[in-house]
Amino acid sequence: MLRAQFTAAIMTAIILFSSCKKEETAENQAPETETDFRTIKVPDNFDYATTAVQPLDVEVLLLGNVPYEGARFEVYLENPEAALDDPSVLQSLKMISSFKLDDKGKYSSEIKVPAYVEKIYLLSKSIGIFGYFEVSKGAKGFAFKYDAGAITSNRQSTASLRSVKNTLGSGYFTSATRSWSNVGFPDYLTANAEVSARFLQRFESAVPKGVRVKEEYLNNPITNIVLDLKESQTATVDITFLFANSRNLNTLGYYWYPTNTPPLTQSAITNKGYIFPNTSRPGVTGASNLQAGHTVKLIGPNADGSFPPNTTIGFFIIPSGFTPSSTPGIPGTVNAGRPTYYGNTNLNAFGSGAMATIKQRMITFYDEPTNKIVWSFEDQTDGDFSDVAFFASWTPDEAIKKHEFPKLPEVPKTDADYVFYPAKNTKGTLLFEDCWPRLADFDMNDMILNHNYVGELDEYGRVGEINFSYELASISAQQNNSFGVMIPGVDPANVESISNLNLDGVDVNSTSGRSYVVEAGHTNDVVVKVFDQASTILGSKVVNNQGDGAITRSAERFSFTVKFKSGVAVSRFNAISPFIIPRGNRTVETHLSNRRPTGKANTQLFGTDDDNSSVGNGRYFLSNTRSSAGNLTWAVDVPEKIPYPKSGLSITGAFRNFVEWATSGGVNKPNWYSSGSDNRNDAHLVYPVN
Repeated sequence: MLRAQFTAAIMTAIILFSSCKKEETAENQAPETETDFRTIKVPDNFDYATTAVQPLDVEVLLLGNVPYEGARFEVYLENPEAALDDPSVLQSLKMISSFKLDDKGKYSSEIKVPAYVEKIYLLSKSIGIFGYFEVSKGAKGFAFKYDAGAITSNRQSTASLRSVKNTLGSGYFTSATRSWSNVGFPDYLTANAEVSARFLQRFESAVPKGVRVKEEYLNNPITNIVLDLKESQTATVDITFLFANSRNLNTLGYYWYPTNTPPLTQSAITNKGYIFPNTSRPGVTGASNLQAGHTVKLIGPNADGSFPPNTTIGFFIIPSGFTPSSTPGIPGTVNAGRPTYYGNTNLNAFGSGAMATIKQRMITFYDEPTNKIVWSFEDQTDGDFSDVAFFASWTPDEAIKKHEFPKLPEVPKTDADYVFYPAKNTKGTLLFEDCWPRLADFDMNDMILNHNYVGELDEYGRVGEINFSYELASISAQQNNSFGVMIPGVDPANVESISNLNLDGVDVNSTSGRSYVVEAGHTNDVVVKVFDQASTILGSKVVNNQGDGAITRSAERFSFTVKFKSGVAVSRFNAISPFIIPRGNRTVETHLSNRRPTGKANTQLFGTDDDNSSVGNGRYFLSNTRSSAGNLTWAVDVPEKIPYPKSGLSITGAFRNFVEWATSGGVNKPNWYSSGSDNRNDAHLVYPVN
């Protein structure tokens, strides 16, 4: 029996050996100066991985150590700062995942990034905190903690404050002393108000950044506080900063007047005061870095700072009204002479852009769960009314008729979160040699596929379904090879369905009616044979490369979605393992190095010819020293779309830094495949036709 199995293995190897030789001409032979791939010395067990799986741990605390439950983030490989003012920029950036924080304000998972990546960027999709964060890789991966209280303490300990009389010119309070730092961080804050995550989310859902405000919110005439007090009563009012989305250094202030004699002109306002001199979005140059929850008590005309009956309190904003000081100890300046917008709409001029026919510059809501009234200003032209937001607290409670203000809506269900590989709207490249267990020409172009995976996360942060997208871009092989993919460690019985639709419910396959199934016969892995006979599908043995009978044509697209009954760990998504099936022989598989084969692979071929695989040692698809210096691979996965070697020309010459990368065990030149840095030898490469 053993002899028969051994004979079968030898026969299979002989067939493989005789069927993967390429037709080569003098013009595609490697020059003598090219490094002979058989001589390169690669460290033992180096697996040729161009990516690395890293832990990602995030925690966000608002003022008062309140966890920011439900805060949403997107993870990028490139700096998204420009997108804070132009969201369309995000379409050109590499996004690898999105997530939301749990009830403790935390998120813990893993991400798969190019091996050379030393920093990632977290783009906040929730208000009340900075717009984005740069996170560097540490000894334990990527870890980030945002603590609004600590940021405030640091600002207060380093700010250079100097008290200045709040003499703002004619009509302003002259009895109120306000002092702030060179960037406008105030030193007259009172006790912080608690701001819950749900409160921020309710407001954000009503007034999303970059979306023109609903007309119904503009039709509400109530924008000021009209105190409803008895003759013997007084009221106190506190204003709490909520967020700023604008990069302008805006100044927020207030004014008051007798309710029965509203001002008819701006000059008729005789009482004004500043609340926050600088309300710019955190992170921009000159920002004061106010945090959600920072609170100021308004100073009224009474001796104790309270407000009397028959009083209306309004608010104003001076767009770009603050100028920071570059001198320590010298407070920044409020430019009171700049155009100002008031809560009393009749005092404002028409704007431009989306505000061309609108004088109203702020909208107001009542948040019933917190008993707060919330205001939000528009400082420029886009009309989203999401530039500066704040809310009021007051005593006595009956001083304000809350029912007159529209209510903040409930928070709708948020969009799903995702994981992407190699990134959203980004394709990677799979390069295969088809002669395993024998080494051939090491041109790594027998089958070239571009690929992208998208995993949709369920409410528990587990992957509920995965869309696989492949483009069969090129072949240069005598064999008619097939292709499959495995999700290791997932029970096939956990698959609810598999369809030819993407996550948007669209069939994007090149060939209509293409269907996919979970391959039978596996117990611990989900395996899908994506296609059979690449040469037959593309119409030639050489497609989009050079050689006899070569043709050029568009790539063939394959797309399908696997939906699970119960979500699987993100680690299973990151372990997705593509492989080729040489000649369509289902017992022969070629995987990425150190990726185990499926249960259908004939492991009797391990250790034959040039292969040095060992199940016991967990070593797979790396070569022995029979005909090379050893530890060569048969497949490489690159996390971007790249050109590939011409037929018969080794990858060692096509990519100038491949050898240094491999011989250093991946330490040197980890971006050997990318454009620039003299990585590519274009004379040896074929660029994708589409």
